[in-house]
Amino acid sequence: MANTILTHKMIAREAAAMLEEQVPFLSRVNRAREDDFGKPVNGINKGDYVDIRIPANHSVYDGSVFAGGGSPEDKTETSVRLQISTQKHIPLRFTAVEKVLSLSDFKTRFLQPAMEKMGAVVHADLLRRAVQSTPNLVGTPGLMPSTMKVWGQAGAIMSSGLAPDGTAGRSAITSHDIQTEMVDTSKALFNPDGDISKQYREGYVGRAAGFNFFDTASCPTITNGNKVAGVTVSGASQSGSSLLVGGLASGDTFKKGQVFSIAGVYSVHPLTGDVYPTIRQFVITADVTATGATATLPIYPAINATAPNATVNALPAAAAALTFAGAASTGYRQNLAYHRDAFTLAFVPLPVLASCDGYTFKTNDFSVRVMTFGDGVNDLENTRIDVLYGFASVRGVHACRVTE
Repeated sequence: MANTILTHKMIAREAAAMLEEQVPFLSRVNRAREDDFGKPVNGINKGDYVDIRIPANHSVYDGSVFAGGGSPEDKTETSVRLQISTQKHIPLRFTAVEKVLSLSDFKTRFLQPAMEKMGAVVHADLLRRAVQSTPNLVGTPGLMPSTMKVWGQAGAIMSSGLAPDGTAGRSAITSHDIQTEMVDTSKALFNPDGDISKQYREGYVGRAAGFNFFDTASCPTITNGNKVAGVTVSGASQSGSSLLVGGLASGDTFKKGQVFSIAGVYSVHPLTGDVYPTIRQFVITADVTATGATATLPIYPAINATAPNATVNALPAAAAALTFAGAASTGYRQNLAYHRDAFTLAFVPLPVLASCDGYTFKTNDFSVRVMTFGDGVNDLENTRIDVLYGFASVRGVHACRVTE
């Protein structure tokens, strides 16, 4: 009988499979922390977050004398918190008659449209978070890249930040428009990758310039605040994850995800401190509205001019000019090149609540809960399909945006 096929398990499994196909980003980022959630440690269940430790860099000394005759510096590990804080769901309502549909009819009429919407929303959310935490940017805002050169530039910046190379680790998520331009002008450069092609990922284009390319309709547009000119550093020798800037008026705005550079502040080799010829770029990590002539911008990466954890060649000079990517109050679509360990995410199973029927199905990429509760008065059944997840940027410098 048709209605015996439509179990919660079957619906959850089909929903998870559909989502996997539509969100290529999921399988191309680090998921190593996912199993840390929901497992008891010494009889105590872990909470809704995991702190991910980032190892400190170490100094190298010359000669046989320990630490060059001095005391080795203390090593302080930094950490990034992976918080499970995002829940999204699709609500569906069926009549008793619709419940006896075959699985094929059910997928076509209800499940496929619902999962397409869910996949698009989740993919857009994850890509926006990744882009907003990435400081590196290549390309010209407002100009569509039409060759592979920008991807070579993106790869070079990532390598300068010591992002690992390798066929499996680096990916590029692009808009349909930029992908069309690149394939049209550089089609001979795209080589099929047998391992990837077997994964049936929707949007997979091919491999070129050291990246596995996927295209999507979910690339985010990042809009600048209304103040991009005349902004200067307010006070010399600032360091850390915030920057006091001046040249403002009350009401001037800066938006999360804006990229800027500081005159005279260059990138360096993360271990040796050797100065690169490229200007260091920073990203604003939260919206800011000025209330006076100055404001404090939260930024990434932190400003540090001391090796072996240096990010810049020198601390910013007082009154040094900030240069922002793009025009004021203007949005630019962002494509993303990244190494899989730049970001991490976790999908966590949701339990079926008491007095409800349902099933939670977990794949390698998704955990989906299907749960129903009836309305006997109106002969209806309410069904919700839920996902619960968290995202964190671990090493945003191991990624690079390609702007349009």
